[in-house]
Amino acid sequence: MKTSCKFTSISLICLSFSLFACTNDENRIHSAEPAKEISLEDYASIADSTLHKNVKMYRALNFKGDTTQWDESDCNIKDTSFSCYHETCVGCYTVKICRDANNNRIKCPSYKDTIYDTTYKNINFGENALVNYIPIAKIPKFNRDTVQKVLSTLYGYACAQFFEFTSNYYLEHIGLPEGFTFEKRDLFPFGFEATSRSGKCSVGAANVQYTPNNDYHRSVVRRLPEKVDWVTYQFFNGSMKSYRDTTITWKLAYTDQYGRGDTLDITTKFIADTSATDSLRTSIMGYHANRRYNAN
Repeated sequence: MKTSCKFTSISLICLSFSLFACTNDENRIHSAEPAKEISLEDYASIADSTLHKNVKMYRALNFKGDTTQWDESDCNIKDTSFSCYHETCVGCYTVKICRDANNNRIKCPSYKDTIYDTTYKNINFGENALVNYIPIAKIPKFNRDTVQKVLSTLYGYACAQFFEFTSNYYLEHIGLPEGFTFEKRDLFPFGFEATSRSGKCSVGAANVQYTPNNDYHRSVVRRLPEKVDWVTYQFFNGSMKSYRDTTITWKLAYTDQYGRGDTLDITTKFIADTSATDSLRTSIMGYHANRRYNAN
């Protein structure tokens, strides 16, 4: 009786940090391929042979002029535009199990070598470009009037966060008093906080006890056009000086993920909050709940 071997591929579930399954934007789920049967006579020929794979790749220029590389199946090319998407699950792996006709596990055969015959096509550059389109994320326009308005009046507590700003832009302040600082919140899991000790103020990572779990799998996504960046900044008065009934002028520099931007003149009046003292208003991570701006 002829003995056969069944190959069964078991894909472990990819978990992201948020405990969702690793999927693409359309949440497509791909079912496993049917099990393949390979006769024992083929084992020797497989182990002693070289596998030849024909691979078709696309190359494309992004907005910055960098060349990106994609598998042919990653890209959707239209008459005048295109998009590419690739998702990799970091920490995921596939277990290949081989069994004989009696369902006993046996060693799986493998090729002696693999040779990739790769051909490339240029999507949007070169003599035979398929399209002239340069992919770019659609970034909302920076709302200058609204930003000037929301920053026109702030509480000037000593050693405390006085504002939080979320938008599609990277920010830098010019001309604020000494000790004022902008901190990019996502540099640490729980953001930043202002703390005072021995009459001095310091702004640093929030002192929150947590244990990261490095066993969770995560997805790394590449795409053209790129996903629009969202950035959150915490603004701090990192000094022990309170600013009340004080008006200052300064500049806010903003740039998008492609380096495009401008500066904005800001006039801020720091006011006193008579409902509470500085110490009572400084909550966990120096956060003041009513002073936020979210451009979403």
